[in-house]
Amino acid sequence: MTRTLKGAIALLALCAAAPAIAADYPELRSAYPNDWASEEGSLRFETGLRYWYSIGSQEAGFGPTTLSVNDRSHILEVHGKIDDLYTQSYVKANAGLSVSTSGDFTLSPGNSTAIGQSSRIGYVGADFGWLPFGNATEGVAVGGLVGYQYWNDSPDIGRGNFITGAPGAPTTGVDSSPDNLDIHALRIGVRGTAEINDMFDVQAEVAGIPYAHVTGVLGPHELNGVPLGGGNTLYKASQTNLSGTGYGAMGELMVGFHPTENLTLRVGGRAWYVEGALDAKFDGYTVDGAGNVSGKQGFIMASDYARIFRYGAMFELTGRF
Repeated sequence: MTRTLKGAIALLALCAAAPAIAADYPELRSAYPNDWASEEGSLRFETGLRYWYSIGSQEAGFGPTTLSVNDRSHILEVHGKIDDLYTQSYVKANAGLSVSTSGDFTLSPGNSTAIGQSSRIGYVGADFGWLPFGNATEGVAVGGLVGYQYWNDSPDIGRGNFITGAPGAPTTGVDSSPDNLDIHALRIGVRGTAEINDMFDVQAEVAGIPYAHVTGVLGPHELNGVPLGGGNTLYKASQTNLSGTGYGAMGELMVGFHPTENLTLRVGGRAWYVEGALDAKFDGYTVDGAGNVSGKQGFIMASDYARIFRYGAMFELTGRF
């Protein structure tokens, strides 16, 4: 035989014997541990609807002028969440709007009055969180969060009239503005999750609000004509604008039930609170006996107290994929 043929026969013999040789060796160890997972496929998405039965209150005092509002609002909310199970981090966002609000308010020295039908309670927010302690897919995980919350809390508490015109000219009529309160809040807090088993979970978070920027309009505020002497009268000549800063806290607790792998029903509660200091600013016109605007003056009322609280039960239907 030639060397080439001898080599070919030897190679075929080795291949035929390979299974038998391999059987004599122990099973080869996997290159990675069984619980190792790559970044691919580590994202989990949640989206759904919530109903928040909320009870709200607003209280503010500007010297002799005090405001007290109490309402019950039915709020529908959409929400979404993306979990990165590889890094145990997440981003989530929500947006809600009231569909019905009822209650009453008092603006001293007036009497209690029913809230109108044009109330606006709404919010939009987003958080980023990281849960480095524990396991986000099994057992318990705890970590921190940072986020932003826009909150508009504007029950329909009426409109106060003010005159229109310009200095040196006759007054042109009467106008009014609706009540409005906008809060832009920074959220910093902690969040914890617990997967009890394949059927139940618990989610809880507490966030402090170290800073909130507050603006708005005190809609029902009026100033009746104040005699100044010499035939002149002082009238309110603009809406009453609110501005200030505040701080507070927000909390939420939800218990979930998983009837299927991709469907979750949750029930729980939520509470939001902000307090701070506000300035109420408006203009006044001096009107002479002939009805002409003869002067303009600005007024500022500093709050003695200002706080807002909203809390209540929440129900959630969420899909997970």
